[in-house]
Amino acid sequence: MDSSSRVFILSAILMLLVSKSMATVAPSELVEDVCTEIEKLMMAYGERSGYVAKYDECVNALQMDPRTATANITTLAEISVQLAISGAKNAEALIEHLLGNTTPSSREPLQNCLSSYVNITGHFENALSGLNAGLQSSNFDIAGVLDLVKICELELTKNQTHILQLTNRNHYTRMFVEISEFLITRLELYHIANGFTQTRTQG
Repeated sequence: MDSSSRVFILSAILMLLVSKSMATVAPSELVEDVCTEIEKLMMAYGERSGYVAKYDECVNALQMDPRTATANITTLAEISVQLAISGAKNAEALIEHLLGNTTPSSREPLQNCLSSYVNITGHFENALSGLNAGLQSSNFDIAGVLDLVKICELELTKNQTHILQLTNRNHYTRMFVEISEFLITRLELYHIANGFTQTRTQG
């Protein structure tokens, strides 16, 4: 088994075990509030990202990190972006695994999707760094992820390549775009209202 296959399989098992273990844990009041508001906004303003974040999916996604139970808005924003980075890297591992077991006709769209996800990881990593420097830059970096997801999907559609695992990864990535943008915007508004200039000022 090559290294990319091993990473993909271990990541998939870990995510399954974590999601099952967190399924019985009641979400914090902050997580309930955030996920309720995100679902309302998505339903009210349509599928800007091609995805409407559902309450249960939002809660389960955030609870993959055990810190979520006691997180404040600052930490929850960090958690969301960190989970997004982990998801993007898992997508890279998945695509590398698929490239090792694919037909010639599927190779080009998968290569283009891999390129997209390398850039997606970079966008999320820049957004995480921006949480400590400038929240507007973080939202800008995260917003750029949607175009990269669409590029991957267009490549798959154009070549009539249907890969459920990758479709699910794109869905997961969109979800974290919506969650992370909401949290960072809310954090930015909190700072404006309280006269803060640095993210770390909030306890």
